[in-house]
Amino acid sequence: MGTMSCLCFVLMVLSLAALVSSFPDHHTKDTHHNTRNQLLYILMDGFRWDYVDRQPASSLPGFTRFLQEGVRARWTIPIFPTLSFPSWTTLVTGLYAESHGVVGNYFYDPEDKDVFSQYDPESMGKQKWWTAEKVWTTAEKAELRTALFTWERCDVPIDGVTPTFCSRVTDKPTKQNFQRYIDRALDKLSQGFSYVQIYAEHTDYAGHKKGADSPELTQAVKALDDGVLHLLEQLRHRNLEDQVNIVIASDHGMTSVAPGDVTLHELDDFLDASLVEKVVDYGAFVNIKVQQQNVDKVYEQLSKIPGVKAYRREDVPQHYHYQHHKYIHEIILIAEKGHFILPSRSTKQVPAREEASLSDKGSHGYRPEEEDMRGIFFAKGPAFKCGWTLDPIHMVDIYQVMTHTLAITPQPHNGTWAHVQGALAQDEGRDGCTRTSAAASSPTPGLSLFDLTAVLSSLLFCPI
Repeated sequence: MGTMSCLCFVLMVLSLAALVSSFPDHHTKDTHHNTRNQLLYILMDGFRWDYVDRQPASSLPGFTRFLQEGVRARWTIPIFPTLSFPSWTTLVTGLYAESHGVVGNYFYDPEDKDVFSQYDPESMGKQKWWTAEKVWTTAEKAELRTALFTWERCDVPIDGVTPTFCSRVTDKPTKQNFQRYIDRALDKLSQGFSYVQIYAEHTDYAGHKKGADSPELTQAVKALDDGVLHLLEQLRHRNLEDQVNIVIASDHGMTSVAPGDVTLHELDDFLDASLVEKVVDYGAFVNIKVQQQNVDKVYEQLSKIPGVKAYRREDVPQHYHYQHHKYIHEIILIAEKGHFILPSRSTKQVPAREEASLSDKGSHGYRPEEEDMRGIFFAKGPAFKCGWTLDPIHMVDIYQVMTHTLAITPQPHNGTWAHVQGALAQDEGRDGCTRTSAAASSPTPGLSLFDLTAVLSSLLFCPI
């Protein structure tokens, strides 16, 4: 073989090798697909829709960068009631409260004479309350590993399934603890966990104790921002930027109930407690169990509370989706913003008057239409567009974003896909995003027209 022939043969072999290497490796492709479906979900309790925007961007570098590189909804429309436990359950099921059954922070089972109480872990740990399948349950059934940090009663099985890892609430909401849980969450993701969840109480705690417009609230937002900035830096340091998707959501907002901003109403001034079986909750929302023969009389009494609307269960506005469950009782009270219902002193009150928080300067539970009740939805990662803003979405819409990101089949839910579809990146990549990691800047191997021409040329023009 001549020199020219040898050279051409070598070129042909190299071209063929390049061609073979350009074909997709199905094993590699599947692994890449799995890692890109990892999800870190951060629930920021009581984070109102406007908390980020009312501070200069320079004051919140973590949130500012996150939103520049990700998507947000203008705000989220909460469910009714705008309380923590119903909302938490909605976020991970996509169901309204009447469908998932967690109808309040406190609620009453009239059949078993049993009470669910948010500050009583034993009462919350009963299997009977937890019937709706959560996103982590569906993921575990799909043989994905899940981990929940600081999530109360994540140890209670649903269909016999619990998260691979579960830690219940034990720590105070400090900046250091939040960053520590972020590091532990990223450890889990580095170990191949598919779904990891963190709970952050900072803004809810400060909002209740000091008010939504307090310096303490501003500091709570800054502590969370520091945590988000730490998260973004750690993602880059661990080479996880193009692997992990992040959803940050809140359950509700917060409004002032400080003296001078709110009118207090003693429930006992209007209600004859001898006519009712149980009075559940207080503040903006009360759920009252009444024997049928007393409903009209109790309704008439409670209709006289100024600034408070009394509803028979069947008359609760349809768009609240709060009628069809045995834990939703005959009379519902909803206070207007600027009004607050004090708990009864009767033994029928849950929680008992002496256990109620009556000195808080902030509260929630008001109508979903109230601007102060709106929450947040922020998201970032390979599954999402960059620098994108959605029109307001409903809280029930967020669940399907999680299942889509995890590539698992959602359970039946109340969300609307069209509300959130625009947040998702197209298959060809994240439009407008600047990739920062080395892996992201490398082109995906593939057979180009140039490659094919080179190979054919080597085959056709080599001298024999």
